[in-house]
Amino acid sequence: MSIEAVMPITAPSSVASPQLSAVSNDDASTAVDFGRWMGEQVSSMNQQITGAEQSLVQLASGQSGSLHEVMLDLEQARQAFQLTVQVRNRLMEAYQELMKMQI
Repeated sequence: MSIEAVMPITAPSSVASPQLSAVSNDDASTAVDFGRWMGEQVSSMNQQITGAEQSLVQLASGQSGSLHEVMLDLEQARQAFQLTVQVRNRLMEAYQELMKMQI
């Protein structure tokens, strides 16, 4: 008794290649958009932290008399940083879960 190999069923090349390229282009543009968005968010967080540091320096040097505004700036910068760290943690957890999956 002989065992023959099972051959895969393939679609004609004219049908398969446009669909595959459309899917990969959509995935690539989504990845680029997410990467760009994430970069913008990190940049925004960095600007908030820098602005809070500058307002703190101005308060310490006596140029700014509003402790309330400085504390608000510092708290907003802290919240932005914590949000960024939590997003990073979630992304790392998702990546680790994907790496655990068996293919």
